[in-house]
Amino acid sequence: MRVGPLMSIPAILRENGCEPEAILKHFGFKLSQFEDPDFELPYIPTSQLLAGCVEATGCEHFGLLMGMRAEPSSLGIAGFMLRTAHDVDTALHALKRHLDLHDQGGVLTLITDGEFTSLGYAVHLSGVSASAQIYDNSIVLACKIMRSLCGEDWNPTEVLLSRPPPQDPAPYNHFFKSPIRFNATGNAVVFPTRWLQHKLPSHDILLFDYLERKATELHRDVKIDLINQLHRFVRIALVTQDCSARAAAQHLGIHERTLNRRLHDQGTTFRNVVNEVRYAMAQSFLANSEATNAEIALALGYTDATTFSHAFKRWSGMTPAQWRERHARP
Repeated sequence: MRVGPLMSIPAILRENGCEPEAILKHFGFKLSQFEDPDFELPYIPTSQLLAGCVEATGCEHFGLLMGMRAEPSSLGIAGFMLRTAHDVDTALHALKRHLDLHDQGGVLTLITDGEFTSLGYAVHLSGVSASAQIYDNSIVLACKIMRSLCGEDWNPTEVLLSRPPPQDPAPYNHFFKSPIRFNATGNAVVFPTRWLQHKLPSHDILLFDYLERKATELHRDVKIDLINQLHRFVRIALVTQDCSARAAAQHLGIHERTLNRRLHDQGTTFRNVVNEVRYAMAQSFLANSEATNAEIALALGYTDATTFSHAFKRWSGMTPAQWRERHARP
């Protein structure tokens, strides 16, 4: 992922009485890497750094502070496109299309359900640390994106965070100015769907089209392996309930038989990929939230908690309750 939204890490460490050089070095990073917004960092080691920052500072809302200091433009070309779009809907779909130029460890979710729409973020990798900080940072930035498009007085109808309630919710309430549902099975800002039609006064069709072409060109140079592409697809498809090999092939622009053949050549199947993503999601929910088995089952696309429990025991050798007791973070 690009450094952009993470550039404030050294400053926040200093403000909390920590020496950033020492902490960064301990996790294999250099201070200079956080001075260039386009510098790319490996996702999982960076998540481990965030966990170390929380431990060193004792600040449980470290990710929230990072998000508050980032701007939509920190997302690179996808962020620059936002305000040049015709309306909010066009802007958010452009961001969804091109976020992987900035971040290959998570996906943007944009889901409309009647009169309400949610804009969120979902990690699709397994073994990620400090997911609460990653989601805090991402959802604060999602809110800032909406305020940049709709006006600074814009507030969401509701905020969803999968993390447990913090000991001090005041920083969250102060920033979001909206009801917050902790222990949710997703991470998003929810708002009335009518906002998607909001016209942007900064609209510039020539600049938008130019940036769209540039982003498309950059995509040709970014090599994302098939499994990673499918992980990204599945993470969103489980939410929209259209998680089939046929839909995945259509998303990739290939025939379903071609997809299955390429997966066979890599020693796996589409069902195995889906289960990998489900297992990673389940582990995150169990370790980082108090969501019930029924809630997790629904988020993973299962019909009931029993089916989820059987699948989880098959993956891990333990029941969800046993795994949670062993792995839940303090």
